Amino acid sequence: MRMTDNTVLITGGARGIGYAMAEYLLEKNNDVIICDVNEQNLKEAQAKHPELHILKCDISSKEDREKLVETVQRDFPKLNFLINNAGIQRSIDLTKGVEELEKGLPEININLIGTMYMSTMFIPVVAGKDNAAILNVASGLAFAADRFPQTPVYSATKAGVHSFTKSLREQVRDLGIQILETIPPMVATDLNPAETARLIAEDPDRFGNPDIVPTPEVYVKRTFDKFAEGAEEVKY
Repeated sequence: MRMTDNTVLITGGARGIGYAMAEYLLEKNNDVIICDVNEQNLKEAQAKHPELHILKCDISSKEDREKLVETVQRDFPKLNFLINNAGIQRSIDLTKGVEELEKGLPEININLIGTMYMSTMFIPVVAGKDNAAILNVASGLAFAADRFPQTPVYSATKAGVHSFTKSLREQVRDLGIQILETIPPMVATDLNPAETARLIAEDPDRFGNPDIVPTPEVYVKRTFDKFAEGAEEVKY
């Protein structure tokens, strides 16, 4: 995957890993669009990097997804690279019953269903473009949910993203679209503030350690450098 001279759309791009991806790709001479549900975070990201294009979008919303595709095709016709990064994580105690489980529905709608729809809707958008690619962000918890049982729905959605990505790769292979997947470890972000605070209190030295809980910037650089070398799936 060539990491320069692309037109890139990053979902959930205003904070955390998505924002670090945007910064990395801007440095590599790409035209970068970020979308996010939080308008204030979008404005803050653009204030730091005025060259960023920002779009407000909730990828769990059918109406928002359709509007996003329409806007991108109209305003960014060269788009060739979609990064499905948007995601949320909730701590859910299944012993409390179905009402507690239902707190995880937004995770399913954003992390898994949103990724599936975005990938499918953007196949015709990127197909035929030079260096066409779709990158899906899974998680190490897709393979090791028992290591962090507090987030059962999140882990299940990321396992679904991993499986879906493998199927997608085979289905679009003849269209010339590269299907990439990154499988991050825990990264030093505020994805789940309560659990992050608890883990920092237990072992503050692990956060920011590039070999244990890397910063988003370190994680993204190491991962994207692997994509540039030709990898399709990158585990950290």
